Amino acid sequence: MSASTTAADTASDLKSLSNACVMMIDDEPIMIDVVSSFLEEAGYRELVSVTDSTKAIDAIHSQRPDLLLLDLMMPGLSGFEILQMVRNDPQLREIPVIVLTSASDSDTKLRVLELGATDFLEKPVDPSELKLRVRNTLAFKAYRDRLAYFDPLTGLPNRKLFLSQLASGVRRAQRENQVCALIQLNIDRFKTVNDSLGHRGGDELLKLVANRLQSVVRMLDRSAQVGEGLPGASVSRVGADEFSVLLPDIAGVDIAGKFARRFISAFTQPFQVEGHELFVTLSLGVVSAPQDGDTPERLLNNAGAALDQAKHRGGNGYHFFASNANASALERLTLESQLRRALQRDELVVHYQPKIDVRSGRVVGSEALVRWQHPDRGLLSPGVFIPVAEEINLIAQVGAWVLRKACFHASLWAKRGLGSVGVAVNVASPHFRDGRLLADVQQVLGTTGLPPDMLTLELTESVLMGNNTDTVATLKALTDIGVHISLDDFGTGYSSLAYLKRLPLDELKIDRSFVSGLPGDQDSAAIVRAVIALAKSLNLKVTAEGVEQRSQLEFLRTGTCDTFQGFLCSQALPLDQFVALALRIQSQSAQSAQDSALHSAAEVAALI
Repeated sequence: MSASTTAADTASDLKSLSNACVMMIDDEPIMIDVVSSFLEEAGYRELVSVTDSTKAIDAIHSQRPDLLLLDLMMPGLSGFEILQMVRNDPQLREIPVIVLTSASDSDTKLRVLELGATDFLEKPVDPSELKLRVRNTLAFKAYRDRLAYFDPLTGLPNRKLFLSQLASGVRRAQRENQVCALIQLNIDRFKTVNDSLGHRGGDELLKLVANRLQSVVRMLDRSAQVGEGLPGASVSRVGADEFSVLLPDIAGVDIAGKFARRFISAFTQPFQVEGHELFVTLSLGVVSAPQDGDTPERLLNNAGAALDQAKHRGGNGYHFFASNANASALERLTLESQLRRALQRDELVVHYQPKIDVRSGRVVGSEALVRWQHPDRGLLSPGVFIPVAEEINLIAQVGAWVLRKACFHASLWAKRGLGSVGVAVNVASPHFRDGRLLADVQQVLGTTGLPPDMLTLELTESVLMGNNTDTVATLKALTDIGVHISLDDFGTGYSSLAYLKRLPLDELKIDRSFVSGLPGDQDSAAIVRAVIALAKSLNLKVTAEGVEQRSQLEFLRTGTCDTFQGFLCSQALPLDQFVALALRIQSQSAQSAQDSALHSAAEVAALI
């Protein structure tokens, strides 16, 4: 009945509480003998007595009894003092205490109840009443422990109980020179199942997974093969779709590897969930104490690092901890924490890459690209932190921040002589799908005063290939207020003429992967010509990304491409540098011929 009891043990103890540890603190040995005989007759086997009250607290810490029977009037420390010390100790305060005393006055009863006594019995104790009160108190404790220490969905030990078991396993491994192994398990792509079948289907799957994990552990417990039988192994549910398997007192970490392989093998058979046949795979991280950590905290961190490695390999496999993986995981965890604070501390910055008209050489627009001015690592490119923002569900907040900042900057440079040079902002899928994009755009335009036709929203094909009805409705609402819509990285996703025809688009952007091969690569050239022809047939403008060579620009000009971006003109620049460059290009373009203007634009960019 202690906190480390397994689910099966607890279920049994609800019927028979004879395994409970009952401690009696009384300075009269005769009284202890009498009460002990009563409890032994009732079937209780683990009885502990303390006659020296000054040693009571140490004994309670050492034994961690399930129930205290406490006398009040004792030399040294009184029962009142012991009760108060127990209730003030975070590690002991949940232990139920039945006070036994010969005092029958109401003041004494009220005082002990105020101090936190669970129950009260007068001496001499009636044996039948004693048995009933002890039974009821322990039964309530068992119920309370189940609520506190067990997962209500699966019946498995929860994270709180698991941590207690892990701490005990680590201490025992150190004391007895054994190995304590830990396997962390995640259900691969569980979110997809949850989204598809709903939470009820997801909960049903979690219960089936828990049962299968337990069946593997029980099977190996009963194994007659040397080194495989493992009494004491336990499965816990420690997160939404995360489980932990604790393997105490094993001969070596290879035993944990056998368990991991058995788990993976057991999940080759499908589950039946609400009429659907589901094949589920696992990712597992394996660690052992003391090799991979001598504290529960280190073991958990290292198990998480090993689990991440297994998931990065595609799932349906296990990975043993390696120190370099832990360093990488720690760095990633640190970056996640710092990124969450970066928005609050205004550490993100927006740079702007000019969009150049192919024929006139004028700056006709810009693309807003976010950077992170990290306090320790300097300026970080989006490739470093955007994937992290996506994984921790921060990408929509980052996108909304960039939208606000870019529109504000565009309203400023319009007043500084750039006129109608607009700004394009990339929109991530979560920001588009959570229903807040339209409201965010309307609020930003109203706050900054930026004309709607100076804002372009760039979305990729993968963002637009979801719910077609909702997608079209959202895009239509945006275009109705005057905002332009650009299809970014065209040709790299799920291109479909059917959805192109239905969507209210203004522009196609040719991905840099096609532009880089121009003009020599015949396949790239054919694709670029086809995209331009398709766009023109749909009355869409065309922008080419990643233009770095004049020969690429010449090819685009002959193909009637409208605008381009790329290092041939400039990389993305901070606000002031972008405005200075754009003004100089505009001035050159007004005075020079088209080719000369483009040449001047490249020269100006080289000076920055």
